[in-house]
Amino acid sequence: MTTTQLDDGGVDLSALLGNDEEPLERALDGQTSGPLAVLGSPFGGRETVLARAADRLDARHVRFDADTSAADAVDALAGGPTVVEGCHHLYTRTVGGFGPLSRFLDALAETETTVVTGWNRFAWSYLDAVRDIEMVFPTHIETRGLSGEEIATFVEANATERPTFRRDEADESPFTVHRREVTVANRTVSVPLPALDRKALVARRADDLDPKTAAFERLAAVSDGNPGAALAIWKRCVDGDVRPTDIEAPDLDADLDRVAAFCLRILLSTERVDRATLADRIGPRTPRLLGRFARAGIVRSEDGTVRLQPAGVPAAVAVTERWGVL
Repeated sequence: MTTTQLDDGGVDLSALLGNDEEPLERALDGQTSGPLAVLGSPFGGRETVLARAADRLDARHVRFDADTSAADAVDALAGGPTVVEGCHHLYTRTVGGFGPLSRFLDALAETETTVVTGWNRFAWSYLDAVRDIEMVFPTHIETRGLSGEEIATFVEANATERPTFRRDEADESPFTVHRREVTVANRTVSVPLPALDRKALVARRADDLDPKTAAFERLAAVSDGNPGAALAIWKRCVDGDVRPTDIEAPDLDADLDRVAAFCLRILLSTERVDRATLADRIGPRTPRLLGRFARAGIVRSEDGTVRLQPAGVPAAVAVTERWGVL
C-alpha cells in the first residue's frame, strides 16, 4: 500500500464525468452522506477524479495493491479525510477471497470522516452481482468515454508526434465476420457470425470530415473513448503522415474460447496480477494464453507480474463481452 498523488496526463474533469460532475461536487462539499465510489475503466481517467477529490478535501491519497492486507486496508481509513484508489485489489475470485474486502467495507460503514474510493468498473460489476456492493455506497459516479474532439485535445496535450494528416478513401464494409465454436448434436463446429464493424462505420462517416477530425473520430471509436487507450494506440500507429484508416487498435482472433475470455476478464478487473495467481485461476493454458495476448499487445509480463496494456483494453473488453463473462 502506498500513499501518492497520481497523474494520468490531465484529462479534463468535465469531459470525464459529464452529468456525474455535479454529484461529485456535492459529495466533496459534504452535501451527501457516506462514502463515495468512483468507477472507471483501466486507464480511463479514474485517477484524475481521485486526485481532484484529494486536493479538494486536503486528504491523504492511498493506493491499494494486490499485497494490501485486511489490516492495512482498515488502517488506511484512520486519521481524517481519505482518498483510496485500487479498492478492487481487496478481493480475489477464489473461495475465501473476499476477506480483506469484507473487513474494509465493515470498517468503512463505521467511519465518520469523508472517504472517496476508486474502483475498476469491471471489478465493480462483478462485486455488485455477487456482493451487492452498491448498497454500501450512497453515491457512486463513473467516468465516461470521450468524444473525438475530447480525445484530440487530450492526445495533442500528451503526445510528442505532430503528424501530417492525409485523407484516404476507405472502402471498407461495415460488416465483419467472426467465427464461433458451437456444439450441435454432440459435435463442435465453427460457424460464421456477421457483426457490425464500428471502425468501418466511422471511416464511412469520415468522408465528409477533414482528415484530422476524421483521424481523431476513428481514434475515439477504436479506443472506446478511453483516453489512456487512445494515447497508447496513437503512439503505436502514428509516424509521419497519418490517415484515418491508419488508426488501428490491437486485435484478438475471434476463435478465442471462454477460458481465454475469463483470463482477459481477470486482467481487465485487476489491471495487474501476479502470474502465479492467474495460473491458479486459469490452469495449464496460462502460459500459452499470455504469450498470445503479449504478441497482440494486450498484456506485458515482467518480474512475475502480468500487466494489462492501455492499447489492449478495447480488444479485451470486446472478447469478454462477446462471451458474456462477468
